[in-house]
Amino acid sequence: MTYIWNRADRVPKELMPDAVEEAFREWTKEQYKDFKNLTEKQKQKVNFKVCKQMGKMAYNLKALGYKLR
Repeated sequence: MTYIWNRADRVPKELMPDAVEEAFREWTKEQYKDFKNLTEKQKQKVNFKVCKQMGKMAYNLKALGYKLR
């Protein structure tokens, strides 16, 4: 799956970095929905996925000259 933060260079400059950060927040919220009902293994997978994507978002924003807030 392709996420907006992995294609941040395609987002209009006037919307940066707010659009990317907002999309990431919404995606993260969706990932953690019903988190308390997951097994420990499933929780680890969700946490790993979110952390990995956060790193990618930070890298892409930094490459474009933005700072993560």
